[in-house]
Amino acid sequence: MTEPNTPSIESIVECLQTNRLAESELRARALIGQEPGNTDAMVLLAISLLMQGRPTEAADLHRELIVRQPGESTHYNNLGTALLESGDLDGAEQAYRRGLALNAKDAGALASLGALRWQRGDVIETRDLMLAAWRLDPEMPEPRIYGAPACIACGEPEMAARLLEQCEKWPFLGPTLEADLCATLMQMDRNDEAERRLRALLRHPQAESIASVRLAALMERINRLDEAESALARASISASDMHEAQLVRARLASRRGRYQEAIGLYKDVLDSSGDNVASADAWFALAKAHDGMGDAALAMQTLRKAHELQLLHVGRLAPDLLAPDSNPLNIVEYPVVEEVYRRWQVDPAAPSAEQSPIFIVGFPRSGTTLLEQMLDAHPGIRAMDERAFLQNVIAKVQEAGKENYPDNLDRLNPADLQGLREVYWKCVEGVLDLRAGERLVDKNPLNILRLPIIHRIFPNARIILALRHPCDVLLSNYMQCFTAPAYQVLCSSFERLARGYAESMDFWTEHARLFNANILELRYEDMLDDFDASLERIANHLGLEDRNALRGFQEHARAKGFISTPSYAQVVEPLNKKAVGRWHRYRDVLAPVLPVLKPAMERWGYEV
Repeated sequence: MTEPNTPSIESIVECLQTNRLAESELRARALIGQEPGNTDAMVLLAISLLMQGRPTEAADLHRELIVRQPGESTHYNNLGTALLESGDLDGAEQAYRRGLALNAKDAGALASLGALRWQRGDVIETRDLMLAAWRLDPEMPEPRIYGAPACIACGEPEMAARLLEQCEKWPFLGPTLEADLCATLMQMDRNDEAERRLRALLRHPQAESIASVRLAALMERINRLDEAESALARASISASDMHEAQLVRARLASRRGRYQEAIGLYKDVLDSSGDNVASADAWFALAKAHDGMGDAALAMQTLRKAHELQLLHVGRLAPDLLAPDSNPLNIVEYPVVEEVYRRWQVDPAAPSAEQSPIFIVGFPRSGTTLLEQMLDAHPGIRAMDERAFLQNVIAKVQEAGKENYPDNLDRLNPADLQGLREVYWKCVEGVLDLRAGERLVDKNPLNILRLPIIHRIFPNARIILALRHPCDVLLSNYMQCFTAPAYQVLCSSFERLARGYAESMDFWTEHARLFNANILELRYEDMLDDFDASLERIANHLGLEDRNALRGFQEHARAKGFISTPSYAQVVEPLNKKAVGRWHRYRDVLAPVLPVLKPAMERWGYEV
């Protein structure tokens, strides 16, 4: 190739756009040789070098540009990108921040720094930076793709959903952004869209590695384990994607009962990832693998590390939650007192039991997902996975400004109650198309704390209270990686968990007595001991004639694929007692809280 006689900026740009990188470099150098002060040519040369995988040389050019034009923020931002590509994260962050100091409203620079902070495990600053970038440039995909998971990690799922509105209509974004969009969609349980885009991405050779890894992760999440293993086995995994691939392999090994293999994989991942908030889920998964091996001591040691990382995050996000007197479940401090309940107006238009949702409640990790999948297997019943729609109704009550919930429930007249039911059903319509005659299952464990609003707007509803040995419940919660900050704090110690459990159950029991609601109490252990008898009780409580349909819930759950709760792996397995009495292995750490749990154990017939 001969050096061009009259290189121009336009010809260099054309070479870059058509991926003629060597020619673009040659033309840029020729132009700089003729015009040593041409900063545009220097910028294009740096871009060409970076695209050719030569970030160190590109960084040197950007430094020279900064000397020439110290007030130009884009030079700092470009330097940050080059340093990031060369692996100098500290230098990249410093460069991005210096650029933003010169121009705080550069959406691209905000997004670049946000992506770096995400890489370094700082979800809070990532959220703030990405939201700032999105507000400046709502059409830029990066703030939306990376801001959504940061919002989820900060307990703001509604904002995450807003960021990804209409993303199913986005055109192809290029291999990296496309793969990261798919990861975000998976986090948001939009699995059909994620699978469609991942399978399309597999057709791009440069994206085959990351697309295969993320497709395997998706297949595991929707209980298609053979497909997950096949996706990994077929792919040639690049070094940059190996960390993520190891995590998927570890999850699959645990799902298959190969706990020792899983432990080794998780340790390799954690050794290379460092102690940041983003690694907390891997620490929880490692603890479960230790538990699978029967090593209670190592499981507890690992769990303490996982909770320590989560609390670092909560301490920055919502420090008030860490105060010794804070109550993550503070709704229990606001019961309906009998005097107020006596003033509730009768609602002549209250729907019948058949017209009302079937509510499944219980302290988390008590078997509510199992019950939900059983009912969803019935042809006349539809479940919608876990939603907080009753909280939307409570928020609507609060908008009225008539004192505080639940004290203002006595102020609601029949028209108000009908309006609140419409709020609830409008939420349901957004996620489920109920056909005529179908009954809705609303399964949300923490609706155990929302019995007042359930009974006020659906007084004839049938409710199932899922019960399980309180010690097994506490242990299971302590071992789970939750995302809501308040619940992370609640589960950070057995003392907080025991207090939260006891207060929740007392709150429930008092309201169940006061309202005389239609409640079936169902113990998980009884269901395992005599499944047919439990099935009979459920069918009788709900008025189901065809109860045999409930028996095929595991096949139904497997066919359904995606189940939106942490129990997604358990409900597709045959019923077993592996998790019954598991707490005995941890009796020494649970012993101090047994007195707090004793009243609930006695109330529901559990051993102390």
